Amino acid sequence: MKRSGVIGKLFWGLCASVYLSGAAFAQVCPTDDTMKTGMVMINNQIPARLLVRLDDHGQVTELHLDERYVVVRDQIHVHERGLFLSYERGAHINRTYVPDVPFSEFFPLEVGKVWSASVNVFENEVLVRSDVPYTFSVGEPNRLQVGRCAYDVLEITMETVTTEGKPLTTKYSYSPELGTILKGEGEHLWTSENGVMQFDELWAVRKAS
Repeated sequence: MKRSGVIGKLFWGLCASVYLSGAAFAQVCPTDDTMKTGMVMINNQIPARLLVRLDDHGQVTELHLDERYVVVRDQIHVHERGLFLSYERGAHINRTYVPDVPFSEFFPLEVGKVWSASVNVFENEVLVRSDVPYTFSVGEPNRLQVGRCAYDVLEITMETVTTEGKPLTTKYSYSPELGTILKGEGEHLWTSENGVMQFDELWAVRKAS
């Protein structure tokens, strides 16, 4: 089974704290260079802490859910170019999404571009869902303010179906510079207000001297 498959749940997670061994926060806006070390995304209304960094396999998101949600779980998500979930590890379940069309065909991202695939979903190497339809489309560019930081983003829409076969649509604001999603809209997301999940602060991570 290929691990380079793509997609599934949006990577948004809620975390109360992030433990960064040998690292420190920098009071600068993250850039493509600082993403090599990582950044912390903060939602003050929930509150949430999300650490996004890079490793040899792609972008990794580390999250911890606190007692407010009566769930304590360590989870690592690996994303295809920071856009959609391709591999998930957590709660003793290794979930992998394998599309029949290579996700790389969606890049470079261009306004009006559409990517469609049928996706097989595996849990611990066992097929649990097959031929799940996914469609992604790139909308118009925009400018998004996150705290003191501003980024050019592309509006991307994901359309798929739930396990019950109901339509499921998510809209993302994706930063090509950071290679990650800065905002999500959808009824199924953990949200802060009106079905929107948006971060309030971004902190670059640097290695401690």
